[in-house]
Amino acid sequence: MIWRWDQGRLLYFQFDVLKNMAEVLSELSGTSMLAGTDILRNALEDKTNLPFAPSNYTVWRNYKRVFECSFLATKIDGKLQATDFCLEICRQDGSINDVDDYFSLYIPRFRFPFPAFQDYNPKDNVIHPFCAILKFLASRIELGDEPKITIEEVFGIIIANNCTGFETIEDYKKLLPIPYTIKGDQKRQVREMLIFISQMSILKWFNNSLYLDIDNDEINSPEFRKLITPKLLLPNKLKEEDFLKLTKTSDGIILPTKIRSRESASDELFIEGKKSRVTHLKIERSPLLRKVFLQNNPEPVCHMCETNMSLRYPWTKYLIEMHHILPLSSTIAISTKGTSMDDLIGLCPSCHKSVHLFYKTWLDAESIDDFRSKNEAKDVYLQAKRKLVI
Repeated sequence: MIWRWDQGRLLYFQFDVLKNMAEVLSELSGTSMLAGTDILRNALEDKTNLPFAPSNYTVWRNYKRVFECSFLATKIDGKLQATDFCLEICRQDGSINDVDDYFSLYIPRFRFPFPAFQDYNPKDNVIHPFCAILKFLASRIELGDEPKITIEEVFGIIIANNCTGFETIEDYKKLLPIPYTIKGDQKRQVREMLIFISQMSILKWFNNSLYLDIDNDEINSPEFRKLITPKLLLPNKLKEEDFLKLTKTSDGIILPTKIRSRESASDELFIEGKKSRVTHLKIERSPLLRKVFLQNNPEPVCHMCETNMSLRYPWTKYLIEMHHILPLSSTIAISTKGTSMDDLIGLCPSCHKSVHLFYKTWLDAESIDDFRSKNEAKDVYLQAKRKLVI
């Protein structure tokens, strides 16, 4: 079976954008979408600050697969239908509070055949691509190998061996590469699938490879096992019914998977019981991201106080910590190039702790738990930097 995705629209699959789109789609759910009418364009462009080009086609015609592949909405009987996923993202007390909640529910559910694609055939073999990829990465960790997978390995190892995601981690340890001819735009579609799930805090996209950023002992945790176990939802004959079944979250209690960071989240100023801040902390403490950050920022200069820490403390090598400048509930942003490092900056330990204290004070004054946009987060950081006394 050909693995499919919606290509060329990575920015629209960024979790912050999905949250904004979810608000619009939930508000307009049930609205008739008559031929030639475009009920979505103005609202979506105002909410996301992104263009939904071209303007001579309706948004639904050109972005249908974005809405459906992200589990947000579909069209039934000529009307827009928001999904349970969409509604949960918008609810203040919903089960999807951050990007990890979203992917912990999404990854075990997404499968081929998938009703968003024209060649949908409910009789096709069921394949859970993301579960297969994560099990392969887990097998690399258990074998003591680098936990990464390239696009070519997805084709030559997982797809060529007809993996379905239902196999065990032990099965993936035994896989050998098989020659596979990549046809058409398959490579680009699989690449964008990998970048999409790399938004989860335990996954990283770097140098055209997807990395699993957890420890060996975490592989056997109930949380991770739940994440990589396909949710058995057999295909329906009717595409619309199948889509609603895949995106249904209201059948019982929802317990999103939470994978622990490599270090315990013990910073009381930072955590205070808020799951979104735990996600943020995972990013700042990721050994893989730190390795990449060091390669891109060889000089240990604090972005805030602009001190070269090696000059101030000549007995140290790199007394700089990573700081994630995006909203606390966000993960690393994805761009047309993939995972972006633009939102990670280096801070000395004192400035880093002081920035988080500034964030807490500012959020408490605003009576909110988190920043409402990337721009707001960056503006508050710059406020802290301007108030610094040197």
